[in-house]
Amino acid sequence: MNRGFSLIELLVALAVLALLAALFWPASLAAVERGRVARVVSDLQTVEVALEAYRADHGHYPPVAVSCAAADKEQVLQLPRELADGGYLPKNTRSATSTLLEDPFHSGNTYKYAAPETYWMNGSKQDDRYPVWVPSDFPSCQAATGKADDSPNSSLAWATWSQGPRPDPFKASYYKAPLAASTWYKKTGDSGVIGRYKQRDGATWSTLRPMP
Repeated sequence: MNRGFSLIELLVALAVLALLAALFWPASLAAVERGRVARVVSDLQTVEVALEAYRADHGHYPPVAVSCAAADKEQVLQLPRELADGGYLPKNTRSATSTLLEDPFHSGNTYKYAAPETYWMNGSKQDDRYPVWVPSDFPSCQAATGKADDSPNSSLAWATWSQGPRPDPFKASYYKAPLAASTWYKKTGDSGVIGRYKQRDGATWSTLRPMP
């Protein structure tokens, strides 16, 4: 006749399970983070293709979206609706997010986009251009100095980025993202943005550094 487990045996089994969970849970979370980073890298390359196709068709990059309303703060600098409306990116008709390309680290929102182009403010098209903070040593982006550049001849063509895991909007250098190297995500477990940017009539670059 089979007997049931004793209380001591059950407690030992639970302790073993808890130990195994403690050992493998961090590794599992790190694997999930690495998978999301890989998706971001791939998605930003897709965004690059869309931006360049838009420019080829229109002669300029799409406008930037900003808002001074607190309720719209999550929508600020999201990917241009023009990319989805024009068929350059797959359109999302089920939410306020303009495209199906959703930032895996910022659920319900697209990747961010900024460029020294015209911009929408609270739904109204502005005549002036959006100022993007550009480091004084761009494109190496190691300098702490720089300026807000809205020139049509800016050395920066555009920047697009994920907010990355554990964004910290209270960090002093956060407003310089994604071009300041001090704001970049560098390794698993780190905070910071994961971005891609393009020099004016030049190469594109990734902010991502090799990860262990």
